[in-house]
Amino acid sequence: MNKRKVLFIIILSIISLISYLGYNVISKAKEKSQIAKQIQTIPKFELQTLNSTSFSNTDLKQNTSTIFIYFNSDCDFCHHEAKSVSQNLKNFKNVQFIFVSFEETEAIKKFVELYKLDNQENIIFLEDKKGVFSTTFNANSIPYILIYDKNNNLIKKHKGQLNANGILRVLNQND
Repeated sequence: MNKRKVLFIIILSIISLISYLGYNVISKAKEKSQIAKQIQTIPKFELQTLNSTSFSNTDLKQNTSTIFIYFNSDCDFCHHEAKSVSQNLKNFKNVQFIFVSFEETEAIKKFVELYKLDNQENIIFLEDKKGVFSTTFNANSIPYILIYDKNNNLIKKHKGQLNANGILRVLNQND
């Protein structure tokens, strides 16, 4: 009788574990699907600029392609990407860049100054101290790039480094 109880408990535990894991897999799949739909157009967001002013989706330039770059100043790939963008600014006159980082303001400012991206009319740097961007835009790697056309439709989601030529190629394919 004791062996049957033990066997029953083991089987019940295995079934419970399988059910729990199955539920988690299905929940994650639904969540990913929902986020994928959510970022097909630029979703609502609100973050802080380096001057501690609010910046949201309503502050984006209209009828302009938008490129979000989630970065970290300790990331070598992010440095290569920023350098590439900086060296090709003349090719991005009709594009707005939104660089987002979860780092402290001073670290972001040093990064900005290093690549002379400050005082650029079409480049904004934002802080994501609360993880709003990473959650809203499903940014789960660094660098993480989202390229939207002038109608705010997602045309490319890219995990990892994408240099200026790669960004331009994506934009030119959708003109």
